[in-house]
Amino acid sequence: MLRSIILAILVSSFSISAFANIGDVIDQQGSAIIERDKEVYESKKGLGVESYDTVKTQNGSTAIQFVDETRVDVTPHSSLIIDEFVYDPNTSTGSLALKASLGTVRYASGQIAKNSRQNVKISTPTAVIGVRGTDFSMTVDETGRTTVILLPSCTIIGKDTICVTGEISVESDIGTVILNKAFQVTTVDTQKSAPLKPLLLDPDSTFISNLIIIRKPVYDNEEMEMNRIKSLTDFLGIDFLSFDELNTNYFAESEKDLWMTDLDIDFLSQNYLANVLDQLNAALARLMMSQLDDSVKGIQLGIDPETQIGLYDQEPYWLIRRDDGLGNVFQLRLHKPYGYNINMQQGEFEYYDYQLGDGQNNINIKQVN
Repeated sequence: MLRSIILAILVSSFSISAFANIGDVIDQQGSAIIERDKEVYESKKGLGVESYDTVKTQNGSTAIQFVDETRVDVTPHSSLIIDEFVYDPNTSTGSLALKASLGTVRYASGQIAKNSRQNVKISTPTAVIGVRGTDFSMTVDETGRTTVILLPSCTIIGKDTICVTGEISVESDIGTVILNKAFQVTTVDTQKSAPLKPLLLDPDSTFISNLIIIRKPVYDNEEMEMNRIKSLTDFLGIDFLSFDELNTNYFAESEKDLWMTDLDIDFLSQNYLANVLDQLNAALARLMMSQLDDSVKGIQLGIDPETQIGLYDQEPYWLIRRDDGLGNVFQLRLHKPYGYNINMQQGEFEYYDYQLGDGQNNINIKQVN
C-alpha cells in the first residue's frame, strides 16, 4: 500500500521531460521532416515533438510551439536540434536547449526563459546565445558563421500591437556582446573569433513582417493582458517600442490560432532564407557604407575587395581580419592610440607595409598551410 502511494506521488509530480510530448507542430508549409530514434516522420500540423528530435526543412517551413509557450519557426533549408526540454507546469520553470546547425530559425521566449533563464541554452556551431526573455533570429551558413538579430516581442491588444524588447548575449570562446536594442545584429565567424560589434539595422516593413512573431493575447481580458505585458517590461527594465508598420492589417482578425506570423499567409511559401539574407546583407551594406568615410591613411573600413583584408572599428580597438576561403584565418585586435605597420603572409598571399596610424609598432604575420 505504501509503495503504491509513493508511486502515485512520483507520477503526479513528474515534469514534462524527455520522451514525452513537449510540444506540437502548429503550422507547416511545404515539406519538412522530423528525425527521431532512427525514424523519420513527415512534419505536419498537429504532430507532437519530443526531446532529441531533429527538425529538417526542405522547401518548406515549420512552426513549433512548446508546452511552456516557447515558439520556434524553422525556415526553408534549415536544421534545428532539440537537445533538451524539461518543464514543470506547476512552477512554470524548467530547462531548454536548442541547437541551430544550418539556416534561419526564429525564437520567441516562453515561460522557461521568463522564470529559469539561466537554464536556457541556444547554440550554433560558432556561438552560444543567452536568452533573457525576448525574441531573436539566428542564421547559420554552410561554414558555421552565425548572424543573430534581436527582435521585439509583440502582442496584439485590441487594435494595437504592443512590442517590448529584452536582451540577449552572444558568446564565442573568446568574447561576448550584448544586444539590447530592437534589430541590433552581430556576427560570429568562428568559435575562436569574438562576435563583431553590434550594428543597428533599419528594417523596412517587409523585413519586419518576415521576422517578427506576433501573438494574440492569452487572456480574453485585454486589461489583464496589458498588465502582463507591463510586468514583462518591468522585468526587462525597458520601455515599449511601437512600430507603425505593425498597426496595418497584415494579419486577419478572424484567425483563431493563438500565434500568428506570415506563415499564415504566403510569404514563407517562397525561399524565405534567401529573402532574409538578402534583406540583411542589404541593411549591413548600407551601414558599412555609412562608415566608409572613416579612413586611416587611405585604408577604409570594411573588406578590401582586392586584398580581402577586413578593417573594423570596434572602439577602442581596430579589428583586422583576413579569411582566404581555404580554412586559413587570422585576426588582430589592436589598441587605437598606437600606430602599426603590419606585414602579412597567408599561404600564397603576401601584403607588406599595411599601416595604421604612424606605424611605430611592427607586426609580422606568417600563416602557412
